[in-house]
Amino acid sequence: MSKKLIKEEEIRPKELFQRYLELSQKDARKFNASSFKRIPCPGCGGDDSEKRFKKNGFQYVLCSICGSLYCSPRPSEEELELFYKKSESAKYWAEVFFPAVAETRREKLFKKKAKQVHDVMEKKDFSPEAICDVGAGYGIFLEELKSFFPSAFFFAIEPSPDLAERCRSKGFETLQATAEQSHVWKEKFDLVISSEVIEHVYSSYRFVASLYELIKANGYCLITGLGYEGFDILTLQKHSNSVFPPHHLNFLSIKGFKQLFQKTGFSNIDIWTPGVLDVDIVKNSPMVDEFTRVLVSRGEKAVTKFQSFLQKYQLSSHVWVLARKKNNV
Repeated sequence: MSKKLIKEEEIRPKELFQRYLELSQKDARKFNASSFKRIPCPGCGGDDSEKRFKKNGFQYVLCSICGSLYCSPRPSEEELELFYKKSESAKYWAEVFFPAVAETRREKLFKKKAKQVHDVMEKKDFSPEAICDVGAGYGIFLEELKSFFPSAFFFAIEPSPDLAERCRSKGFETLQATAEQSHVWKEKFDLVISSEVIEHVYSSYRFVASLYELIKANGYCLITGLGYEGFDILTLQKHSNSVFPPHHLNFLSIKGFKQLFQKTGFSNIDIWTPGVLDVDIVKNSPMVDEFTRVLVSRGEKAVTKFQSFLQKYQLSSHVWVLARKKNNV
């Protein structure tokens, strides 16, 4: 980790992000809660949970078995799909927010992440020939991966018509679909990557099972997303800006992530939390706790050391899961 940590403001400018949250709250009020469906834990699949808090009219519960936080009851899969196609907040993210931060995120996040993926594959002594990004968005991450895997072929899966066309315009073969609708590319890839998608999906099991189907035997899946057991989310709870339905519904625990990937057939599951923003997010919140206030007063070195501690012991909310598809032959 670099000595100088990324700051939340660099990738989530306060004014733009606040507008996004306001639109999300407005969109949340358009749902009919009486039609919501109760679901089991998106991590372990258990059905024993306790109510935690409500936000934007959505109930979050905590799994009593694996400790994952999730929204239940929730809108149907069809309602969520329509929400992502038509809602004001989704449109704002795609047309205003992300374009404003795209190049900053390229420099601050995607380049670093591409190198991290390369280093992980190198450590596994694995050279993927076909790489797919599920939820590829603007295709920026695929562009950055190209410099680290020059001999590989790159593909995109993206449900948004406009964003799918952007990926095509950058030369990537693109399937306009969700992961769950991508059976036509079954067993096509050596490495499937999905970034910050799992917290949005109706069924995390169906989502990860769909990623499994896309991968060749002995290939890898790498997802990144938000986990419940990170310092910022544990500290801020309902006041966390990362917890904002109807966008973010699933916050799995480390145990929940592991059990989910085991259930869907993956093996050799590695989980780590390389996040760098936990302390900065809590510090910037109006609900900042006394511990963080005192920690920040000790100076940047103390904050950096503490963030390193969170990374080392799986206590950052930014989670990476790497898993391998078994060869059943």
